[in-house]
Amino acid sequence: MPTPHPDELALKLTRALTTHDLDTLVATLQAGGHLTRPVPQARANLKPILEHAAQDHVNLLHPPADFHAWLRTPLLSNARGGVASNNTIIARTSTLRGLYTTLRREGLITVDPLTDFQTPPAEHARDALPHQDDLTRLLLNATDPHLHAALTLMYRHALQVTEILSLRWGMYDHPRARLLRRRTASTLGTESTRALEPLLAAQGGPLHVQDDAHVFPYRTQDDLRLAIFRVCQNANLPFIGPAQIRRASLRDFPLTQTEAGFADPRSFELAQQLARTLGVQDGTAPQDAAAEPA
Repeated sequence: MPTPHPDELALKLTRALTTHDLDTLVATLQAGGHLTRPVPQARANLKPILEHAAQDHVNLLHPPADFHAWLRTPLLSNARGGVASNNTIIARTSTLRGLYTTLRREGLITVDPLTDFQTPPAEHARDALPHQDDLTRLLLNATDPHLHAALTLMYRHALQVTEILSLRWGMYDHPRARLLRRRTASTLGTESTRALEPLLAAQGGPLHVQDDAHVFPYRTQDDLRLAIFRVCQNANLPFIGPAQIRRASLRDFPLTQTEAGFADPRSFELAQQLARTLGVQDGTAPQDAAAEPA
């Protein structure tokens, strides 16, 4: 494919962005040598952005004042209707930055709309865990009672996402503060029982609650991840995933094997060792667990 003349390139880019034409946009960038990623990847990264721009009548050449806030939706969405991973968000943002760099070189814009736009940290299997202060801040900003209770159970007792999604009121022994889990029955601490109280009251109290009623409204892992992501954004925190919260629980609280939901002693020991060696995101060593028992 011949390299387009600068004027022709600018015209094609303008038309493609004005009409939200993904195929023409990617082909024009490729012909001009402006793609730093393979075509399929560049197309996949730009697709949700152009689709949402067309839907919301957003001109990507002249973005609105709330562009950064608007951009969160196309960056976050995935094909299943859930939340994209941090690495996907970073890849999409990087491709969009490359597009705006090209537009500036061609004189189509004078200011980069992505200046000061913050992306989440990359996700790695053995990333350091969030600091205790950040987790405390996350809980304080989780004003929705359901999310606050879910986060409290995850942080105080290392509940897995599958346990949160499947939890029913019949699995909670209110008088004894006992919770039936996938592998064990855990005795809950004061923080966890207190977080469950408003949810239980909304169901009519312990004498009237339906045993088969779900405790939480989340039906998929993506539902829960999205709720957590929104709180992290509002609290100006990097995204803290459920797996990180669960590991931080093992690092920050002196849980017993059953309180942490482990049936196998060796698995519990290995999980504790991993949590302690990952440290915290600010680069300091893990703190000794001095918090009150969960």
